[in-house]
Amino acid sequence: MRLYGKLLLGCVLALLLSHCDGGLDPTALPPTAELGGRLTVRGGSESYPPRDSILDLRVVAFRTIPRDSSIIAAVLNGQAYFTPTSILDSTHYAISIPFTEGTPEPLRLEYIAVAQQYGPNVFRDWRVVGVHASDSLWTPKAVVLRRGERRLDVDITIDFRNPPPQPFR
Repeated sequence: MRLYGKLLLGCVLALLLSHCDGGLDPTALPPTAELGGRLTVRGGSESYPPRDSILDLRVVAFRTIPRDSSIIAAVLNGQAYFTPTSILDSTHYAISIPFTEGTPEPLRLEYIAVAQQYGPNVFRDWRVVGVHASDSLWTPKAVVLRRGERRLDVDITIDFRNPPPQPFR
């Protein structure tokens, strides 16, 4: 019985040692990046549409500028990243972006926008009301992220009265 116990202990130790990769590596990068920034509403709270016409408000970041039906496919295929909850009563936002197998590094996000759901159809009743832009003409400004990076300076101006051009129509 003693021999069996020693043999079992030896096998367990050999198994553990053969599968050890050196322990925790303090220099290892986390498998995510964080994107965030400030949200500013042009015209202040007086410019908000009636509350019943804002069913949801989210920040969405796309790898490419979305066109027509590509939006749903991008979200379902992990090609788009979005805030986990509505940002309706927020002045800041944050999106955790997972770097899974197949995620390019560095990751280039071409189109970062605030989308408003204005009707009951979750697949169709959306419009863009703000874009991370490089100028007042709503020219989208791309952001490049690397694994472990935190970019909290990706500010977006929202304009409910004069929204940016819609990329999908």
